[in-house]
Amino acid sequence: LAFADLCMGIYLLLIASVDLHTRAEYFNHAIDWQTGPGCGLAGFFTVFASEFSVYTLTVITLERWYAITFAMRLDRKLHLHHAAAVMLGGWSFCLVLAVLPLVGVSSYQKVSICLPMDTQTAAARVYILLVLVLNILAFFIICAC
Repeated sequence: LAFADLCMGIYLLLIASVDLHTRAEYFNHAIDWQTGPGCGLAGFFTVFASEFSVYTLTVITLERWYAITFAMRLDRKLHLHHAAAVMLGGWSFCLVLAVLPLVGVSSYQKVSICLPMDTQTAAARVYILLVLVLNILAFFIICAC
């Protein structure tokens, strides 16, 4: 969770530095920023950070629910290697989600805050829908536990 927060901080620093650099004349630099590597990097950081935060909070919630539900059953404890595997899977999945717009599934270049908001292709719409559905599902899991 702390690493996800660090990635979000890097994203915010990138956006703030571009804002500071282009103060009062962003319109002269918008296309260069959005089509340059900085926007792709910023987009990667924010998608990875936000999805990994949601994933981690969901896993923590499920682990706490499991620990409370089976508190008296010593044979039903979550072991470190299981927790590590779950988190490694989350890292991998979130990395894939963040890389997909860089390889053409969607695009970080459509909006100036470098979020994958491309809706021109079916793959891009499916990508956005997948991210939204996963976040909604995580919300309901957290609320239910």
